[in-house]
Amino acid sequence: MSIYKRICCTVVVCAIAATFSSCANSTDTGENTSGGVITIWAYDNYSAAAEKAVEIYKKDNPNCEYTFDVVNFGQDELVEKLKIALASDSVDLLPDLFYDEDYNFSEYVELHTDSFYNVSSYVADVPFYSYKTLNATYNDAYYAIPYDVCSAVMFYRTDLIHEAGYSDEDLNNITWDRYIEIGKDVKKKTGKDMLIMCPEGDMEGRIMYQSAGVWFYTNEGKPNMNSPAFRDAFTTMKKAYDEDIVYHSTSWDDYISAISNEKMVCLIGGSFWASILSEYTEQSGKWKITTIPRMTGNDSYTNYSNLSGGNWFVVNKDHSDFTAKFAAEMFAKNQELADFVGDQYLICPASEKLSSNLNTSENAFFDNQNVPRIMAEYNRNIPDVKYGFNTYEMTYTVGPIVDEYIKGKIDLDTAIDQMQNAAEDAAKNVPKT
Repeated sequence: MSIYKRICCTVVVCAIAATFSSCANSTDTGENTSGGVITIWAYDNYSAAAEKAVEIYKKDNPNCEYTFDVVNFGQDELVEKLKIALASDSVDLLPDLFYDEDYNFSEYVELHTDSFYNVSSYVADVPFYSYKTLNATYNDAYYAIPYDVCSAVMFYRTDLIHEAGYSDEDLNNITWDRYIEIGKDVKKKTGKDMLIMCPEGDMEGRIMYQSAGVWFYTNEGKPNMNSPAFRDAFTTMKKAYDEDIVYHSTSWDDYISAISNEKMVCLIGGSFWASILSEYTEQSGKWKITTIPRMTGNDSYTNYSNLSGGNWFVVNKDHSDFTAKFAAEMFAKNQELADFVGDQYLICPASEKLSSNLNTSENAFFDNQNVPRIMAEYNRNIPDVKYGFNTYEMTYTVGPIVDEYIKGKIDLDTAIDQMQNAAEDAAKNVPKT
């Protein structure tokens, strides 16, 4: 995932043809084309999920008249292609179906509603988590199919926690204040920083905000940086730094290096980290997951949050009815697919029904925890926030300001004022719908 790269489109429309001729990995998954070809765009493990969905669908529907072409892009390239095509009203340059983050829903659908297919009737019977529905609907209609939850969890090294004299239960359902106290003791006894953070990237920040039920803007789109929850989040981050328990990361590569070189005890992040951590097989059995810490300052703050996740978007073009049926049946209702991606890629479904019925295995890397089922339990408690417009613009504005505040270069009031002003300016640039 390209967490640290701000996604934007700077290519002029006259370059569309050149842009869309660039290479990507394509998998033609069938021979019968009498009904037409359904093109699917995705990235990372979601491309593999799409290929598995096609495999299952063809097995269950051997007489299907359609064939499928799954195209795997890098995330940034996929988003750039989508934005160029939408900006120029070139629906013919779009696929029939694509996956992307919740964060981009409003920019796609609210600004280009006619380019997307209303899939409400296809998912009317699916019990999605409310915070997923909030970021897949516009004017009370589904214009995307909620797919996965990127539940925020605390990944922690059990060997180091136990070496310092703490149990797994000592980290479960605790406050940030208690977490920091434990972190100080763990560092004293093990020499390892308790936590890795990169304020500039605002990943940990976004987890804190949603855990408190707030976002950069209110559900009505009004700048929200004056909310007390943001003050509590920033002071919590600064306290962790002031107590010297944080390994300060400067980039995505630095995160990866810190994991490889075992520089920290915990990583608080989205569930996508599970598959990344699992690549370090020499650390197998040393990691577990538990709830994130909750902030203090308001009884409504929780130990649960989300870091993006995404939806499947059906483009309004030829074969939209079939594409919507396929996407709903596979990504919103198919238990076999949910179990497969849960086991293989630790992806948790956005459907409460699929989550409740997950049949996934214990994972040796995570000390035999059944990670998808644990995350499914956490997902029931994630607060609702509407991401709206400008999530990435605000992320890369707020992050550097928080970094200056943590380093003592500016005070909290100045930081909040700068963020609120930036949110107001960004809101003015959102086109009227």
